[in-house]
Amino acid sequence: MSERIDVLHVDDDPSVLDLAEAYFERELESVSVTSVTDPETALERIDGESFDCLVSDYDMPGMNGLSLFEALREDHPKVPFVLYTGKGSEEIASRAINAGVTGYFQKGGPEQLQRLANRVDQAATEYRTQQAAERYSTVLKALGYPIYVVDETGTFEYVNEPFAELTGYDREEIIGSKPGLIKDDPAVREAEERLGSILSSSGPDLQRFRVDIIPKEGDPIPCRDHMAVLPYEGEEFDGSVGILRNISEEVKEREEFQTKRRALEEAPVGITITDPTLPDNPMTYVNDEFVEMTGYGRDEAIGVNCRFLQGPDTDEEPVQRLREAIDAEVPATVELLNYRKDGTEFWNRVSVAPIREEDDGDVTGWVGFQEDITAFKEREAALRRQNERLDEFAGIVSHDLRNPLNVAQGRVDLARAATDSEHLDAAADALDRMESIVEHTLTLAREGESVGDPEPVELAEIAADSWETVDTGDAVLEVLADRTVSADPARLRNLFENLMRNSVEHGSTSNRTQSGDSVEHGSTSGRTKPDDSLAHGQTTDSHSVTVHVGDLEDGFYLADDGPGVPEEVRDGLFGTGKERDRG
Repeated sequence: MSERIDVLHVDDDPSVLDLAEAYFERELESVSVTSVTDPETALERIDGESFDCLVSDYDMPGMNGLSLFEALREDHPKVPFVLYTGKGSEEIASRAINAGVTGYFQKGGPEQLQRLANRVDQAATEYRTQQAAERYSTVLKALGYPIYVVDETGTFEYVNEPFAELTGYDREEIIGSKPGLIKDDPAVREAEERLGSILSSSGPDLQRFRVDIIPKEGDPIPCRDHMAVLPYEGEEFDGSVGILRNISEEVKEREEFQTKRRALEEAPVGITITDPTLPDNPMTYVNDEFVEMTGYGRDEAIGVNCRFLQGPDTDEEPVQRLREAIDAEVPATVELLNYRKDGTEFWNRVSVAPIREEDDGDVTGWVGFQEDITAFKEREAALRRQNERLDEFAGIVSHDLRNPLNVAQGRVDLARAATDSEHLDAAADALDRMESIVEHTLTLAREGESVGDPEPVELAEIAADSWETVDTGDAVLEVLADRTVSADPARLRNLFENLMRNSVEHGSTSNRTQSGDSVEHGSTSGRTKPDDSLAHGQTTDSHSVTVHVGDLEDGFYLADDGPGVPEEVRDGLFGTGKERDRG
């Protein structure tokens, strides 16, 4: 059913008004005619009401038809105005046409009235179309979207300025060209297929799809095309119209979201997100690591609170700290004993942090990081047990060894007062050395394998001092070293003493050690001195063992002229606290 046409007819002859209204109602499908007899009333009515066309006589008291037209144009310049007069003349017709009236008709019989009705119908339709176009144009301008019209041959018939700005082409360059100017071949084919879908009897009235616009310069611009066909009757297709929307930011945000989501999924820790706006603050997201760590699938975890991981031996204290942090909307980290789906226990380091809105800071979610620290807890427990054993060992060394050592030192001191013997001095030195070893052993037990602050040490001096504390018998020491190294003196002296004692006790043996400018953390590396006779320890029973201490290019060596260390024990010779029978 056609939309109703509202007509305002002004004529000082009521009979003309009645006759014209009857023809309007007969010729037009839907019409409403308002009849007035003077121009002033017509102006008042049109100011307060909406009309699609005004029909006016020319010769009327007080104001003629053209004067009424001029008055109408001041406030309603686009309302159609048809002059219908019985005083026809070429002069009036010329003035009316030059003034810009919509139509000019001379009063007459039924045929003229039919022509008048048809012209009113046509003028009203054009007026309404123009109004709609202006409204749409206003909306589209306000939106600022790129708009295009393509005719039935696939040629751009119209584009607006935003479309030209998007593509980088002038409107004149685009109009008359094909869409291939701004699209690649696959995009052109997709648009044609979408258009075909719209034109099909069962297709949609509108198609929305992603398209990359190729501008005159620069990279392709991701857009969303909203395509429809132009109104047409029968089989005659007139073309299509579309609106583009630049979705570059949307694509960028989506890519960033996907990147963040992949990061969450591939993170080496369990990640959960909860929604405090829902009852009981349930989980709304869990990543793959959470599923792997707990054994619960996403369908089992999402929608419930993460406390379902707790069990009979979960300590309430860290759980309470977690609750208090959430109530205070602050981050927190706790360690919890949790339970997997199969019932096995695991230690879980849980860190939670609020997710806040950027504008008002309201908490809209919580993110949780869950790390399986069971292996760490086991190592921690093992270390604690080891420290307990070391404390016990230190107590034994301190009490059970120090007491007899003190007794021996006291007895030697008493013996010195009773007799004069060089053996007592040697015994006293040995006991002092034993006390030093006990002190270092206690330090090692209580503090670990620590090395004292290194200091410059003369190799010749430390070698001579160490030789004096070893029962060397008739062995010979030959010091060829004049280097100074940076080392812990006590640790370095222990090293020399052990090597010298080993050489003397086993007769003809060969031990070599090399260090850089410093001996760090009590560790040494052994390197055989490049001397074939010493390396193989070739000697005879006719002389005692000789121990050599000398410099190397990047360290020092200690060697004897014995047969050397058996190959099967060399790799473990320098381990902490190790002794090997070189027999």
